[in-house]
Amino acid sequence: MEVNHYASQCVIAICHFCEHHGPNVIFHTRLGTESESPTNKLSSSPSTSACNPFGNEHPGFTSKEPTSGKCTVSSNRYTSEIVKSQLQQACFRSLSSEVSPSKEGPIFFSDSGIEIHVISHTFFLKDSSARGFQRWFSVIALTSESTVLLKLWNTLVPEMKDIIEELQQMAAEVYKREEEQCSHRMLRSNFHIANVGAARSMQDISGNPAILLKLHIQFSRLVLLANCSQHLVKPKVTESATSTRESSIAALVRICQEIGPHFKTFAKHILKGGCTSISSDELFFKESCFNALQYLVPVQTTKSFIISQHTLQTTSQPCLLISNRGRKITCILNSCEESNKASCIVTRLENILLAEDVTPSFIHKQITNIREQLLFAAKKMQELKSVDQHKVLQFFQSFGYDTGDLDILHHWSLYC
Repeated sequence: MEVNHYASQCVIAICHFCEHHGPNVIFHTRLGTESESPTNKLSSSPSTSACNPFGNEHPGFTSKEPTSGKCTVSSNRYTSEIVKSQLQQACFRSLSSEVSPSKEGPIFFSDSGIEIHVISHTFFLKDSSARGFQRWFSVIALTSESTVLLKLWNTLVPEMKDIIEELQQMAAEVYKREEEQCSHRMLRSNFHIANVGAARSMQDISGNPAILLKLHIQFSRLVLLANCSQHLVKPKVTESATSTRESSIAALVRICQEIGPHFKTFAKHILKGGCTSISSDELFFKESCFNALQYLVPVQTTKSFIISQHTLQTTSQPCLLISNRGRKITCILNSCEESNKASCIVTRLENILLAEDVTPSFIHKQITNIREQLLFAAKKMQELKSVDQHKVLQFFQSFGYDTGDLDILHHWSLYC
């Protein structure tokens, strides 16, 4: 049986979308030892200069932090098939399904199937030989413990952004020089050239022969920060009773925490179009719960999923009971049956809501990302109505969904 040598440590990687091979990990940085040898390690992917700028003979880089004595290793080789699979899956999703609506920016996602949690920051680099004159990249931070990444979000993301902006500036300068010498844009326009040049290495795009070493130093800092200095990071927790959005998020977190094992069944019931009711004399908190549950429906401006007038004897829908002064929330499922098939959507939602030491604004952003991805997937489901359902399932599984999500996707597709 293979052992995952990276265990719960945080790994940083840079990935790109190759026009010939698809999403590919260029190299990754992790904690290691000074005596590590590149031999007997699993080789990386395709041998083109874009996908493998180290080449087949380069051993990568190793650094030692003098204070802690910790070593970092940057390489395009893997210590096991498990590690290779985890990084490649994280890379694939970071440059396909798990992307912010603007195509550039940070996002958090998980894959329970292979036990990974990822912060991904996608970005474009100018390249005169690329289709559309730009190439797509991502910097990812990967670990098997979501709490580590969620606590470090406010630290890792700005650091990633600084690295990316520096790369974009270098690539823009190279692009400008090349266009001044010979305008590739004009050539393609005037001579109707459809073919693009071969994918170029990071060194060529940035114009810096030492860019891999520079990235190794920057990634090493992030790896040491994430793995060695977690106790120094002070999470910023904000509370604002006057903010409708934050009070709604706080209410959703409370619902998730207090109804505990019933949350998965309750949330899936709402996500797939079911109704519910809320019993409470605490009107302000009841309104917060109404607003909170709107995050689980395709159209947030409606409360049609709430049954306003009911008694426990007359409703067969799940009911939230809120005790005096909103002290405790209880869920009565009534005739709502638990599903045999787990929902990846609900699991992801629950992980975000139960994360410790994160801000309401962070939770709001992640839930918004889930909603946008869900609407995108639902639109795809609508387009694939006539396709064989087995192939449809395989398609959605490649984007991190499973059979337990199909009824949710079907309901949301009605609103696309």
